[in-house]
Amino acid sequence: MNRLLPSPAPGRRPHRLPRVALLATALSLLVATTATAATPTSPATAPVAGQAARAGTAGWQTAPPAAVGMDAATLDGACDYALQPEHHTQGVVVIRGGKLVDECYAPGEGPRSWAASWSVAKSYASTLIGIAIDQGKIPGLDVSMADYFPDWAGTPKAAMTLRDVVTMSSGLQWNEDYSPTDALDSDVIKMGLAADQLAYAAARPLAHTPGTVWNYSSGDAMLLSGVIAKATGMSAGDYAQQVLFGPLGMKQVEWWTDAAGHTLTYCCNDTTSRDFARLGLLFANHGVWDGRQIVSAKWVADAFEPVPDSDGVYGYMWWITHLPDVDGPVYMANGFDGQFIFIVPSLDLVVVRNGDYVKSRCAPVGDPNLFTRYPPSNLIPGQGTRPPENWSNADFMAPIVASVTGASPGSDVFPAAEPAPGERFPDGQATAACATSGPTTTSSTTPPGSSTNVPAGTSGSAGPATPVSAQPRFTG
Repeated sequence: MNRLLPSPAPGRRPHRLPRVALLATALSLLVATTATAATPTSPATAPVAGQAARAGTAGWQTAPPAAVGMDAATLDGACDYALQPEHHTQGVVVIRGGKLVDECYAPGEGPRSWAASWSVAKSYASTLIGIAIDQGKIPGLDVSMADYFPDWAGTPKAAMTLRDVVTMSSGLQWNEDYSPTDALDSDVIKMGLAADQLAYAAARPLAHTPGTVWNYSSGDAMLLSGVIAKATGMSAGDYAQQVLFGPLGMKQVEWWTDAAGHTLTYCCNDTTSRDFARLGLLFANHGVWDGRQIVSAKWVADAFEPVPDSDGVYGYMWWITHLPDVDGPVYMANGFDGQFIFIVPSLDLVVVRNGDYVKSRCAPVGDPNLFTRYPPSNLIPGQGTRPPENWSNADFMAPIVASVTGASPGSDVFPAAEPAPGERFPDGQATAACATSGPTTTSSTTPPGSSTNVPAGTSGSAGPATPVSAQPRFTG
């Protein structure tokens, strides 16, 4: 296979997020001036920055660092780094041996604060494919995509398999570059502005023989929304609630949809930092949750195997990296503006970091388009996500790794479900008002010979999606 858009392995050197100020200017040309800057509501409470919650935590069992073979003073260095003002961190959660060892939040934020996923959602979407295969709803990864997009039958696209899509090797033409000079030609931006994002992704023409070129593509991930809807008879968001969110005890979660009702399987699965850790813990335990096999151990193992021609950095929508002083690989769900789930098998660690997020009070639907309700990179001040001004995964993880002084207890400990929140914004987190006006949604275009006949998903919890980055490796 040939490799398109090469990306060095994150973690082999300090992982610095690119500056995107120029991108914001370019995107502003696409977002109408009617989308005015939002004034966030004031939080009702203000937890102390860096304050750890190590006792009395609903859902998660807690433990002092020493009880799980970690040094507390050294561990504190991670939150000290993350909560530096220029890093714009909202929350950090550290899990060892299935227990909550440490967490810290920015002022005004807390365990119930909504956090953004951006492309971390891709790891959830690929997990749903694994579960659907386990349940027999999908025959396997080598099934033709024409089974889910019937208009592809008898066309060159029929040669594309589900495996090609899950491994970002569909061969579909896709531009995930966000350089200012290319923004107007960016497929990921155009998809985010479309009312029917699944139709946009499905309409991309073939640029390569399926299975021959690895190309990071949010369009490929969006196709999974159609696959899951066709295979299960429900939207990906509703299916996730039944087979993943519910079993994991996630009580505060919203997966955004496009205006046509399709779950945005490439992005924007809002939940809390603690609940992001649940997915990491599931994969750290080979797909087992509290004695129940949620997704097969084989799927977990295969998901962490590098895809051919990805330079060894990508699996089934999971990133594969290495960190200093850590034996073996580290697995990551990676989202734009600094959303991370780290799984460190050799140290029995799961670590979550989420960046600043001011969630819209609108329904979790990208209508009229994504960017007015879920803007990236502080594009609309006081709304959406804000990236760190500089960030190093190695520097953040170094104190956590160095704090490990002994073996993990290794016990089978899983958190109970957090109590369901009584309201949508339970902690008084700052939020953005729901604007009633915005830019006109662009319609998707269909190149000659391409199909827009896509399976429709039923309406359910879901949300805006479109990881924005100058380099695809940072989007997840």
